[in-house]
Amino acid sequence: MNTYEEHFEASCKLRDEYWNTVGKLDPDVIAHAINPSFMGGPRWPSLRQAYATIRRADRTIIASDGLSDPYDDMETNNANAPYNGFGLEVYVASAPIEGQASNTWQFQMAYQAAQLMANHGNIVGLLEEMTYITSEFYDVDVPAEFVNEEGRVGVIMGLPDEAVPDTLELTIEPVKIVNVKLLTLAELEYVTQHGAEGRMKLAELLLQQGNATISDIDRPSVV
Repeated sequence: MNTYEEHFEASCKLRDEYWNTVGKLDPDVIAHAINPSFMGGPRWPSLRQAYATIRRADRTIIASDGLSDPYDDMETNNANAPYNGFGLEVYVASAPIEGQASNTWQFQMAYQAAQLMANHGNIVGLLEEMTYITSEFYDVDVPAEFVNEEGRVGVIMGLPDEAVPDTLELTIEPVKIVNVKLLTLAELEYVTQHGAEGRMKLAELLLQQGNATISDIDRPSVV
């Protein structure tokens, strides 16, 4: 397998097969009428920006679909040739969503996380170094008690899930499948106050709570 087109098609196929082992993949992806990169947003590796919806009896997953595409200049740019894009995809898991997922706060979270990954470029390196990453997102329509004074909500990325394998082998390299979990305001403030040590402690408490990767606006805070 040598050409960009071959790697691109194989990557799409392998991702679909992966998600169909996790649950039932919706046949249609969520995509924008106008690609956000044409309006000043970060560029994805093959330009294509999409989101997949995967349904299980116990949850709905909304995942980025394209962060791990091969770079569309891989045949002419040796620096990009060894990589499946940014080396990851992100996902948000929650209680089952009925119907179209594109107008939900869960999709807003997945979108913000994916754009963060595309904008930063090497979050994989940070995850390997730190295990978990916390961040804050704007424009997530969750209840007001989750939103800080700056209008942002907190998330933690990298928690493991037995139902969602954290690595997917693509044609160029293995890529990470990274969970993005909504934090309560108290949890966000705890991490802000306690730094790296607080982030690790919070992850430990979330894993102890159970359903660690599920984002739930009714979940009690662990701090």
